Amino acid sequence: MKIFTCCCFVGLMLFSSLGFAAETVNVVTQQVKQQQLVPKITLTGSLKAQRHAQLSVLADGVITEIYAETGQYLKQGEPLLALDSALIKAQLQANDADVARAQVDVDDTKRRFTEAQSLSKQKLFAQTELAQRQAAVKSAQASLLEAQAKQTYQQQLLKRHQLAAPFNGIVAKRMVDLGEWVTRGQSAFELVSNETLWLDLYMPQEHFSAIDIETAVDVYLASRPDETFSAKVIAKVPVVNTTHRSFLLRLAITNSADLQVGLSATAEVALKPSAKASVVIDRDALLRHPDGGFSVFTVLDGVATRQSVKVGSRMNGHVEIIQGLNAGQWVVTQGNELLQDGQAVKLVTQTGAK
Repeated sequence: MKIFTCCCFVGLMLFSSLGFAAETVNVVTQQVKQQQLVPKITLTGSLKAQRHAQLSVLADGVITEIYAETGQYLKQGEPLLALDSALIKAQLQANDADVARAQVDVDDTKRRFTEAQSLSKQKLFAQTELAQRQAAVKSAQASLLEAQAKQTYQQQLLKRHQLAAPFNGIVAKRMVDLGEWVTRGQSAFELVSNETLWLDLYMPQEHFSAIDIETAVDVYLASRPDETFSAKVIAKVPVVNTTHRSFLLRLAITNSADLQVGLSATAEVALKPSAKASVVIDRDALLRHPDGGFSVFTVLDGVATRQSVKVGSRMNGHVEIIQGLNAGQWVVTQGNELLQDGQAVKLVTQTGAK
């Protein structure tokens, strides 16, 4: 779009009023066509990881081992650190012995009860004694369950004295040192996975219904301006932020293997096309007046005519014309800055609408 300044307008009027014949001007024109608009909106944000966690220990204790360093890649389950667990291991050994003894008692009481049942069938054993032996079996089984529960408790307590990677990722930061006393819930490592990266954008509220899940989106990175990355919409949150009247649109980058979390990114999000075909011209054909109005030069039989227009949406180098032009007309896209109404023109080239 070109701005038709006040000075140029006054100068041209004086030139015309003095009676000088305007020379023929070479111009480039474009035919006005109707087409469905496919609006795009450009938004910026930063890449974030689907999995990005501050890992903390689940028990108090002194760090006795550190297995990972900043920048190291870990697979899920690989250890990060261990706390002093000597007392827990000793107690666990005692629990193992208690479970073994309880199991022996269960086996012995079951044997004694089985013998009593056999003798009872031969009328050689009192029913009261049989019931006592059956009760002894149940008591031994209960003691075994209790011992096993204590054993499980100590096993879980031992696990809480070790910290392992909950997913595949890179250690972004280590926040503790060997020999340091840490408390339960204290952050020890920052782990980041770049296997799946997200781009969170805030879309103006009026476009909520104009975009669907799974819509493909082109993403550009400031650090790699010559490349285009593919993404798709995986979520749009139906909650509007009352501060800036926008909703969260989340994209998943499909080829993110060599990208880093936190990179600045720009996304071109294509919205649903308009329902009706619109009259569209190249923005270079549009002239803006000092009073805020707009006009174009149309060409018919080698003569340029200024025509006032009312504009609508603007997108991708095109302008929607709501009023003032019809499909099939020809408008000047180059050489229109100094044209006068009614001036003869020579067509240099003619191109179809983009």
